[in-house]
Amino acid sequence: MEVISMLKTGLMNLLEKAMSGSTVRHNVLSNNISNANTPGFKRSDVDFRSTLDEAINPQLPMKTTNSLHINNSIDSTKPLIIQEQQTSLRTDGNNVDIDIELATLAENNLYFNSLAHFLSSHLSLLRQAISEGRR
Repeated sequence: MEVISMLKTGLMNLLEKAMSGSTVRHNVLSNNISNANTPGFKRSDVDFRSTLDEAINPQLPMKTTNSLHINNSIDSTKPLIIQEQQTSLRTDGNNVDIDIELATLAENNLYFNSLAHFLSSHLSLLRQAISEGRR
């Protein structure tokens, strides 16, 4: 029972980190949209999914001394904000394409909503298991 509890905690932690990363990306994309007409503004984006993927599936296997050990690399995972300096779409130096930003924001919104739905379903299953199917 302790192993199942630890695995469920790991899943909840993973979902929390993914939703937090999606929230950071939403804020960065919103900032890009609000500065679409600011001369010299350079767009930013968040590379969080690849960082999270690396934490879940590390390239090098982690050595554990006990079968109950869980990989804690997810705990230290943080979103990486990247600013694109090389490109410019306009003569004033701004590189924000509003259409691309809006499409990326919509994609990120779908990603967050999918995570929230999965978390809600998972919590519902846990509540049902705790109450043994009784209401």
